[in-house]
Formats: sequence, structure tokens, C-alpha cells
Amino acid sequence: MARFVTLCFVTVVATISAWSQNQSGNPSSAPAQSSAPATSTSAALNIAPDATFLAKLSTNLELRNCKPGDPVEAQATQDVKQGHELLLKKGSSLLGHVKAVQTPTAEKPETAVGIVFDDGRLKNGQQFSLHLIIQALAPEANITNNDTLADGRGMDAATNNATVSGHSSTTRGNVNQLTAASTGIYDLSGVRLGDQITSTGHVTVLAFSNGDVRLKKGMQLVMKVVAQ
Repeated sequence: MARFVTLCFVTVVATISAWSQNQSGNPSSAPAQSSAPATSTSAALNIAPDATFLAKLSTNLELRNCKPGDPVEAQATQDVKQGHELLLKKGSSLLGHVKAVQTPTAEKPETAVGIVFDDGRLKNGQQFSLHLIIQALAPEANITNNDTLADGRGMDAATNNATVSGHSSTTRGNVNQLTAASTGIYDLSGVRLGDQITSTGHVTVLAFSNGDVRLKKGMQLVMKVVAQ
């Protein structure tokens, strides 16, 4: 039976909070490593903060082996529109990198990987700037129906009933399609998802304590636009 795991996106566990505080502290005492600043890009896309859209991971990530500066790439799987105006076309590349890594210690056994998405590339090669965080993460969908993994109720829905309406197929080992309202992590046991604001902007944080976690190319993402 597949396990259903989700965290409220705004909830930050103690380990992730400590990791974030280390980023703004004394570099000589902080266990996390910081990457070099991102390269400059062209003008920012005019997409309102808090807008969400579906994407998929374009790179394989072995979280335990991640290093600051490692590239992370995703691809938009739906158009992003404002009224009738097309702001971001399906198939556009979303470019990011590993910002920092918190290695486990005896006191803090979790590994935490911070990821920043701040650039993109259209199919015609044109570069753009867009600041994003990961709002939800799930394996690639393997069924095609109208059920969804999340109904937007976050932690409360998962706590009250792990097989709430729209989630029943996860108990049969299937993975359904995320929606733009999905939050948290699905069918990926032992991983925690959070968003931290540092001196340089928003960082998506993935934390885990046991073994290695591999995020496979093709995994479903819900991306959320954030202000820099």
C-alpha cells in the first residue's frame, strides 16, 4: 500500500528553521555551504506573486549527494495566463540551483537541501527572470482520470483522513495528477518540504533523515511565484 505523506507548506520543522538561521549567521560557524550568486538574466516576467502552476522535474537529483551550485531544472507543463494574456508558455524551462546543503550531525540528524529557482528560458531561447518555490511534489502520475492528490486543504485534510476524497487511488499504489492547489509531498516517505526566506530571497528546503532520496526526472511539481 502506498503511503500518503503531506506537510502544510507553511509549516517549517525545527531542523529546517535552524538551517535557515545558519544561512544568515557567521559563515565560519554555519554548517551549510552557500553557492555563488546566480548570473544575471533579462527582464522579469510580470506574473503576480502567489500564482501557482504545474511543472515537472527535468533533472535527476540524489539529495544526499547534492552540492551548492548543482543545477536544478524543471519544465512548465501548463500555460500561465492573466486574463487573455499568455505570460508563460507550456514547455518553458525553469532554471534553478542548489543554494545550500545542511549536512547531518549527531545533534541534528537531518540532511537539508535548499533549492532556488530564479531564472527561466523560453522555447525560443529567450531568458527571463522568475522567482519560484516548490509548493508540492509527487512522483510522475501513472493514471489518467480526474482524481487529484490534493484538494487544497493541506495538513488538516491529511491529518483528519489520509484517504480523503480525491486521494483514494493512492491506497492502491497509483499516483494521481497534482493540481495547482496541491501542497506538500505525496508518495515520497520521510521527506519534509518547507519555504525559508533568507537575506537573498526565498529558498525551497527539502529535509530528510534516513537513507538517500532520489527525485526522478519527470516528477510532478507545483511551482509558486514569490516576490524577490
